[in-house]
Amino acid sequence: MQNPSDHAALRRLANAVVWPGFRGRTLPSWAEDALAEGLAGLVYFEQNIGGSDEVRALSARIHELNPNALIGVDEEGGIVTRLEARTGSSTPGNAVLGRYDDTATTEAAAVWTGELVAAAGIDVDLAPTLDVNVDPRNPVIGVRSFGASAELVSRHTAAAVRGLQSAGVAACAKHFPGHGDTSTDSHLALAISNATPEELDGVHLPPFVAAIEAGVKAVMTAHIRVPHLGEAPATLNARALGMLRSLGFDGVIVSDALDMAAIRHTVGMGPGAVAALLAGVDLLCVGNPASNPPQPGGATDEREFLEVRDAIVAAMVSGELLPARVEAAAARVTGLASWVRERRPLGTPAPVGVPAPVEASVSVEASVSAGASVSAGAPAPVGAPVPVEASVSVEVPAPVDWLPVAEAALRVVGRPVLGPGRVTVVDARTKRNIAVGPQSDRFAQALGAYREVDPVWLTEAGGVEAATLRATRALAGATAPVLVVNQVQSSSLEAGVLAAVLVSRPDTVVIVAGWPAPDAPGRLPDSGAVNAVYSYGSGRVNAEAVARLLCA
Repeated sequence: MQNPSDHAALRRLANAVVWPGFRGRTLPSWAEDALAEGLAGLVYFEQNIGGSDEVRALSARIHELNPNALIGVDEEGGIVTRLEARTGSSTPGNAVLGRYDDTATTEAAAVWTGELVAAAGIDVDLAPTLDVNVDPRNPVIGVRSFGASAELVSRHTAAAVRGLQSAGVAACAKHFPGHGDTSTDSHLALAISNATPEELDGVHLPPFVAAIEAGVKAVMTAHIRVPHLGEAPATLNARALGMLRSLGFDGVIVSDALDMAAIRHTVGMGPGAVAALLAGVDLLCVGNPASNPPQPGGATDEREFLEVRDAIVAAMVSGELLPARVEAAAARVTGLASWVRERRPLGTPAPVGVPAPVEASVSVEASVSAGASVSAGAPAPVGAPVPVEASVSVEVPAPVDWLPVAEAALRVVGRPVLGPGRVTVVDARTKRNIAVGPQSDRFAQALGAYREVDPVWLTEAGGVEAATLRATRALAGATAPVLVVNQVQSSSLEAGVLAAVLVSRPDTVVIVAGWPAPDAPGRLPDSGAVNAVYSYGSGRVNAEAVARLLCA
């Protein structure tokens, strides 16, 4: 056991359970020093990803400084990708896989993703997302979920865990005890799940049981409050995390990012880190410094790391946190590193052997002609979000054609038919959540492979009235009007623009990229009054499927 008076030893012990992010594509000096002093590892975000050789060299340097270091990344596929941020994910995402509903396909997609992650020298994929998306207003999960059925999500969870870990990458199932019954983005505020004890047991926990039975190596907590479990969010709640252990999980419990507002703007990152360890968390994900405003007196990434690390040290010195609790957490983290090293010793070549292409076996609700995949060729729309730093996607493993799966998952309402000539694409989607990160407009790009496209982005238009006016003006004289929305049930701006466009240009083709709204008046009902395509995702493959349906 560590001596509380030995501050150097306590700093090293605290380092062993802290998992920060960093800025740039090379290691900052503070990260190099921390790795040499036992830092648990680092988490990659989009701004850290260069070309394949560059990211592999970065991973090799991290492992050189600390062979037990764990490198993590959010590579869910679909709308959440870090390694393919520039081009868009090669896989169609969980909602499409759940709708396609073939577990062999889901496992194959996970194997492919695992090989992508492993080839970059990364050890842990912060995936799959296990949340059962029972609230269609959910602004942070949505199409990241396999579906709204516990049974379906559980089957696909087990397949995804098996696939990822067969590639020598540790899966990290998230977000315990289930973020699917919330209408608040925990990046922005503390979210509340009103799931009853019966709903928690019958709906939200079964996917985690399935993950545990599949041998998942890590589980990430959710910054959500479940009232019948107490006032503290699950990340800081010993009762909630004790429930996870009671399900038979003995792996690493990882906190969701401590820089999220649900922690940062309530208890604070440092106190939150201490409370999380006391509750049973083993590895503290600090978060993405590129998402946070600069702080005076030093780089954001270093200051956030020190805020967490130093709070843990102070708590051990004061007696609030026993060193033995941190030692137990560090031992689990080291055990996870050993599991990865056994399967992928440092310095071994990237894994090979990608599954064969998947054949579509589910018919679409509209005719889709065969042909080559669509390449993104249209210019980015005016006003589109721009990444903090321009990113370069890594080389992917041998290509697998996931386009038939994305096509088979499309849902078609009415008669979405484009008129002749240039296509005017008005994108009304409001700001994407932080988990997704900045993206180009894949739909305009995919349509641009077939037709000339005039993209219009409404995120800079202001409020509902200004956005509505801009949208209706842009589409007034269009020969081929297209409107892209995400989740109208979650956005008053999207709902307002949609209603106005359907009145002024009822022939507009509406692309619904997010989780579908419940059928209700004004919310894309299944009637001839709306001509819509539901893509169940807005990644590259999803957009290509829509473009082929409309243009091929």
